[in-house]
Amino acid sequence: MSYHALTARQESDQETSAVGPRPATVSEFHLEFVQWLEDHHDEIIDQWVDGLSTLSPAYRRRLTSELFQTATMAFRANLQVLESGQGELLEQFINYITTKRLEAGFLLSDVQKAFELFRTIVIRALQESERFGLLAESIGPLNDLLAFTIHRFSDFFQHMAERAIRRHAKNLERKVQVRTAELAESERRYKTLVNEINDGYLIVQGERVVFANQAFVRMHQDLRGEVVGRPFSDFVTPDRRAEVMESLRGALLRPSPGAHLEYTRAGCPPEEAPTEMKYRVVDLGQGPVMIGICRDISQRVAMEAKIREHEKKAYMGHIAASLSHEIRNPLATCTLNMMILNDRLRLDGFDRRRLEITVRELTRLEAILRQLLDMARPLSIMMAPVSLAEVARECADLLAAKAGEAGVTIRQRHPAKLPLVQADFGKMEQALLNLMLNALEALQPGGRIIIWTWTRPVDGTRVVELGVHDNGAGIDPRRREDLFTPFYTNKSRGTGLGLSNVQRIMEAHSGSVALKGRPGLGATFILRLPCP
Repeated sequence: MSYHALTARQESDQETSAVGPRPATVSEFHLEFVQWLEDHHDEIIDQWVDGLSTLSPAYRRRLTSELFQTATMAFRANLQVLESGQGELLEQFINYITTKRLEAGFLLSDVQKAFELFRTIVIRALQESERFGLLAESIGPLNDLLAFTIHRFSDFFQHMAERAIRRHAKNLERKVQVRTAELAESERRYKTLVNEINDGYLIVQGERVVFANQAFVRMHQDLRGEVVGRPFSDFVTPDRRAEVMESLRGALLRPSPGAHLEYTRAGCPPEEAPTEMKYRVVDLGQGPVMIGICRDISQRVAMEAKIREHEKKAYMGHIAASLSHEIRNPLATCTLNMMILNDRLRLDGFDRRRLEITVRELTRLEAILRQLLDMARPLSIMMAPVSLAEVARECADLLAAKAGEAGVTIRQRHPAKLPLVQADFGKMEQALLNLMLNALEALQPGGRIIIWTWTRPVDGTRVVELGVHDNGAGIDPRRREDLFTPFYTNKSRGTGLGLSNVQRIMEAHSGSVALKGRPGLGATFILRLPCP
């Protein structure tokens, strides 16, 4: 579309427009003015960019490279109109800059000022160069060009703004429809919501349960018909019953915004019974009732016990480290002196035997001190892809001679394709050697040790297992809880640190160690690591 046609259409669209077509006859001054613009292209662009960067906060946030790009495009479009009367480039630029500035949140007046800045720069440059003839000739075309550009930009801007408003209105309408449907669905599911939550929900009136959701029933391992109407005390273990009911009676007499208590659920295994109930007393029009939410906190209680155990071990490690440092140096001196005396003194008979026993016992004490220091130091592990089957083979080779002397057979069972795990090979070898040495000590000649590896799911997570089984006398169930406690042992010459170190190593690997077996049927220790 030509500039003449554009301005003519503009005049028909808006009667107040001052823009008119450029005369068909182009004067010599006009051609000279166009040539002057081309000659001063770089100077005008630089001044235009400088002016834009201080025009408004919106322009100050734009990159200088972007302002150079848009100023150059606008200059070329203006030059085409002034030179040939054609407005294709100007139409393209107006369409481009309208979209860009509208999306960036520019004010209409900011962009209009940017267009006007071109005229101001050109007129100032002509005045400074004292080209008054060109100045007089250029005023009319510049004014027509600016009026046309601002008119077309305003039209585009208004059209796109209206389209954006309509689109936003449709989006709002869709959101309202969605929200309305969600509200209707929420209302429809309101009565079943309480039954779907994972926490137990109940209402107690007069110490009896008048409502309980499915989660409460599952937590207390009861049937719905056996819950409603029963005293709440039936669901609390006898040792906590009096304390819990006293708290509830006090709450009913003295309503408060809310409180909580802990109790152990009746009919559940002890490790799963710890429960927390948050409750408040409200009046629903028929007297005060207690509304409570029950939550299983057995994992939290177990974690707190584990933390206390770690703190206990850390304290014991600190004490052990302090004692070890105090004892180790004198002990090393005694051991060295005894070894020197053993070499220099010409003792025979039982006197020499006494000296050898003393040296051996001092060496054993030094080994115990090293174990104590190992327990006190932070455990450092170097993770790498490891085959637990290879760990088992290495340990079996290391103890083959010792097992042969004891008359014990070591057998292995490993699958053909066992996944690698992220582990410290040396630390896993240390843990397995501890278990195998314990098994050797528990066996009589003719005994058997089986080492095996396998993968299987445990609590929803796939793990790689490394197990050690012996066919000895097994472990007394009364000792199981204390087996992994530091310094606990039933051996006459043991330190009680072996299994504690095994557990420490597995915890450092984010794994676990488990014990299975019954008295008379041997013992099985299982090391488990996450499967990648």
